[in-house]
Formats: sequence, C-alpha cells, structure tokens
Amino acid sequence: MKLNIKSIVATIGLTAMLVLAIAASPQDMASNAPLNANTCSKATLSGTYASNQTGTLNGLPVAQVNRVVSDGNGNITGSGTLVVNGVVSYPTFTATYTVNADCTGTFTASSGVQQNLVITLDGSEVQFIVTFHPAGAATISGHAINLDD
Repeated sequence: MKLNIKSIVATIGLTAMLVLAIAASPQDMASNAPLNANTCSKATLSGTYASNQTGTLNGLPVAQVNRVVSDGNGNITGSGTLVVNGVVSYPTFTATYTVNADCTGTFTASSGVQQNLVITLDGSEVQFIVTFHPAGAATISGHAINLDD
C-alpha cells in the first residue's frame, strides 16, 4: 500500500513539474500572441464571418444576421439586417475585440453593445452572448462561422 501511495505522489509531482515547465510566463500571456497550437490570440479571429443572433431586447423579439470582417488585430467592421418586433433595419458597425489564450474574448461595438465570445481554436466558429446593450435589457446570443474556411 505504501508503494502505491508513493507512486501516486511521485506521478502527481512529476505531472506538476511538467505543467510548470510548459506553462506560459505572464509576459507571454500579456502579449496575446499564440503560445502553442492549443491557444488563441487576436489573430485566431481573422477573416469574413456570417453571424446570426436571436433573443429579446426590452422584452421584444430580436433577430439579426450580419456579415462581419475581422482583421486579426482586434478590429471588426460589419453590416447586416436587424429585426426588432417586426421592424426591419440595416445597421453597419465597427467594433474592437480581445481574445484570451483560452479562446474566450470580448467584443465592444462603437454603439456600446458588448459581448462575451468563445472561439474555436482554428477560428472557424464563434459563440457569443450580449452582456450589455445601451438600448436596455437584452437576452441575445448567437453564432458565427468563418466563410473563408
């Protein structure tokens, strides 16, 4: 029994040392540069995307489709069709974004709309949810796919 416990402790210790040896330094994390094949950066989100989102804004139904272009450096432009409670509009927008090494991120439109993002490692898909909308209470989420793939 003591041998098994020692083996387990040794294995845990070696695993911990391995994790520490390959872990990124705080400076690497701050640069937002890709650290290895299993991390994301601003460059992960690059190209032309088609997005759709649905939900409610101030209790009214919302649906939107967009064509979004990300430059891979934290800037986005886009245009689309928005329907709020049956009223159609055709917004254009600019935004900035951040991407963390764990493939989560944020999006902030010039209008003030804010979203949290989850991005696939290859940047082919993005899931998002609105966390702030200047027009009021919003429960809106959506999905985007990279059209360049």
